[in-house]
Amino acid sequence: MPVNSRQIVLARRPEGAPQVDDFAMRSAALDAPGADEVLVRNLWLSLDPYMRLAMSDQGGLHGTVPLGAPLPGGAVGEVIASASAELPAGSLVLSMAHGWRDHYLAPASQLQALSSEAGPIQRFLGLYGLTGITAWGGIHGVLKPQPGETLFVGAAAGAVGSVAVQLAKRAGARVIASAGSDAKCAWVTGTLGADYAINYRHENLAARLADLAPNGLAAAFDNVGGEQLEILIDAMARRGRIALCGAIALYDGANYRAGPRNLFAAIEKHVSLTGFNAGFYFAEAPRIIADLATAEAEGALINEETIIGGLEAMPQGFIDLLTGASRGKILVRI
Repeated sequence: MPVNSRQIVLARRPEGAPQVDDFAMRSAALDAPGADEVLVRNLWLSLDPYMRLAMSDQGGLHGTVPLGAPLPGGAVGEVIASASAELPAGSLVLSMAHGWRDHYLAPASQLQALSSEAGPIQRFLGLYGLTGITAWGGIHGVLKPQPGETLFVGAAAGAVGSVAVQLAKRAGARVIASAGSDAKCAWVTGTLGADYAINYRHENLAARLADLAPNGLAAAFDNVGGEQLEILIDAMARRGRIALCGAIALYDGANYRAGPRNLFAAIEKHVSLTGFNAGFYFAEAPRIIADLATAEAEGALINEETIIGGLEAMPQGFIDLLTGASRGKILVRI
């Protein structure tokens, strides 16, 4: 019997900040699985800033979602019908392409089997997935902070930033962070352990960095881009290091690839800027996940989750993500 799949599709390309009307709900009938295929019922869906890039027509790493097509994204689900010996019915699976919907058909080879013994399965969309691997890659793969070094983390109350703050502190760094409200700043210092937090909406970031790091920043984790990146370049010490994993401040603009206007300052100070994404560290994922899981189990790593209920809530949840209205990793439970 065919299964009806409800899907969130891109109804129109956002002009500037996304609006709820840029998305629409559609239904599609799914047949029984063919050879080596599985039918999956999604249980958890991920919301991530990078999804905004695929909604534009600028192309790039994440391609362009056609109008009327369901949006891609991470999802954890249960196989409910199978024509694959590798993934029988009842298997839990991770997909990075079949989010924003409640059911889908896919070749078993495209999915990753999960074990419920690893803990709450939604972790594979957050701490044990892109979120945790991105934070680990920036801190340990790129910046490699030394004890006592001053390190900056932007968007520190978000999914990636909140983990990056804690990893930097575990490495012995003196951490200065930024967040978008006094309440978030208090959480970043009081709970996550940052030494200082700057409310970038109400404080002058450049002036505060000059006060808190008069000798310059040794390292910086930047996932905001735009004006913040320019401020960071000016605030770096000689031979400082910047890890670049995103530019959320530019995602709603006409050119999210626009570079900083003061790039020459990096030349003058011998500052290294290293771009990366989680994909560069997937080969190390088992070791990274084990390290993060151990730290969480020991109480040395807090995994904050904001949970949204229902597929219908995804468009507004995505808008809230981009405007910084939530804290930690945003997940949708179906």
